[in-house]
Amino acid sequence: MKRIIFFDLDNTLRSTNKKEIPSKTVDLLKKLASTPNTFLGLATGRGPSKIHFLDDLIDLFTYKVFINGALAYKNNELIYDEPLKVKDIEDVVKNASKENISIGFVAKDREYVNSHNDEVDYGMKDFSQELPKIVEDIFLREPIYQLWLFSKDFSKIEMIINNPELTCYPWHNGGADLVNSNTNKAIAIKRLLENEDDYELITVGDGYNDIMMIEIADIGIAMENSRFDELKEKADYVAPHVDDNQLYDFFKKINLID
Repeated sequence: MKRIIFFDLDNTLRSTNKKEIPSKTVDLLKKLASTPNTFLGLATGRGPSKIHFLDDLIDLFTYKVFINGALAYKNNELIYDEPLKVKDIEDVVKNASKENISIGFVAKDREYVNSHNDEVDYGMKDFSQELPKIVEDIFLREPIYQLWLFSKDFSKIEMIINNPELTCYPWHNGGADLVNSNTNKAIAIKRLLENEDDYELITVGDGYNDIMMIEIADIGIAMENSRFDELKEKADYVAPHVDDNQLYDFFKKINLID
């Protein structure tokens, strides 16, 4: 039987606090990738252009899910592609303007915003060294796969989300992601694996956007640093805090590596 293991990125593989992938996590990925009949997957809210810090580690992943499931690749072949509808984006832009909330637009290869302010600076501080370019109408020029809503006050974000066609995933702080309601990491993983058989699926994550991929797994693992109790309750195991650098030892403890 094959074993397929999908990892979230931020605060699962990579510490946001330390801005690095812990050394034993690097060892774990290399160990798993070299294990027969074991295949790695990445499932992140980031876009393809925002994973440069993985360097050569990206080559260890057979499967890659980006932008909360809006894009998915197997062996670098695009398998799933689900951009937002222009009408839905226009509605969000209109509602966000009423609440003075800035919006980010996530395209396949880069990101844009409709304004720069303190909320944007705060929301982007752990994500990128360079603020996205301001292009207010970019969604009329190229496909947009995800929106960012920048606000430390999540109640404001909730006030502008009134479209059943869209799903909101709150960040750890400073805002939220907005994607199609039929787009999530679990759906993308299912599409990637629909022609596979005789496999065990393991998923590891810490965010609200990881709950559904934890639910579909044979073994779901939540990170201790997750602030979402629902994720931990649905998981089969809770791994140590990402900053403790113990993920390798944890996988060994639960017999997922020798």
